Amino acid sequence: MSIPFSQKNTRNFRQDHTRQDHARQDQFRKDQFQHEKQVKQQQVQQTLASDPLSLEHDQMYANSTVLCGVQSLMALLNTAHQRVIKILYHGALQGNRALVIEKAQSLNIACENVRLKQIEHFLPDLQHQGLMAFIEPAELVDWEDLCQIDPLDAHPKLLVALDQVTDPRNFGAILRSAEALGIKGALITRNRCAKPGPVVARTSAGASEIIPIAMETNLATSLEYAKSKGFQVVGADMGGKNLSQIQWQKPTVIVIGAEGYGMREKTIETCDEIVSIPHYGITESLNASVAASILFYEANRWRSLT
Repeated sequence: MSIPFSQKNTRNFRQDHTRQDHARQDQFRKDQFQHEKQVKQQQVQQTLASDPLSLEHDQMYANSTVLCGVQSLMALLNTAHQRVIKILYHGALQGNRALVIEKAQSLNIACENVRLKQIEHFLPDLQHQGLMAFIEPAELVDWEDLCQIDPLDAHPKLLVALDQVTDPRNFGAILRSAEALGIKGALITRNRCAKPGPVVARTSAGASEIIPIAMETNLATSLEYAKSKGFQVVGADMGGKNLSQIQWQKPTVIVIGAEGYGMREKTIETCDEIVSIPHYGITESLNASVAASILFYEANRWRSLT
């Protein structure tokens, strides 16, 4: 049955109003975060102006990236320890922090007890747990390689693509869920998208250092390529199909749009299906990483049922 024009207008108005409201909130949080980050960085730089050890580390590890936190470091030590160059820690070692250092030393990785301000020099805006490492940057993979399908695979590939997800914490949380729920790779774009780094690694509990990530210039073109290789592209947005109406047993790319904005029109046009998560409360939308987690789980659940 077709929906009357007036009802369509009402629904579109509500969707536009919700997106605009979320966009304003998102921009306010970003501005506040950037201000706090700049203040913290200025404080740290003033404190370290005459610190020769931090300057030495700056010069020695200029081409490396930084990883922090117990879970992130242990994940990397267990999967790709050869990428870890050196670990810095502060204070007495107990519990899980001690396990990280013991693991690193057993792998002949240099570990050094330093002053707290030296760690804060590299991680001024993160809860680092007094533990950080200089690591070789993870290499990005080719999207073409991620789109290869093994016809004998009993579990068809699930991939995730992000459309203008610029918040590194959202990106990290999505990658954490993706790795835990069997997503085989992620696609980001060169512009207007968060990139792998310390914030993403910390929020993802190290998943960003494990799950393959591809980066392309044009999202729509990349999704079309995936479709040419046998993938269906399923985007998450309001007004879409129920989760049970999607043929999840096919190789699938799940597209997650920016919080407050959703997917761009061109991305929506590229999708084979649009899916929506049913809501039973007053809140009309979910955080991007929460929505992604639900879709990852549901895709696997429906596959197990079929």
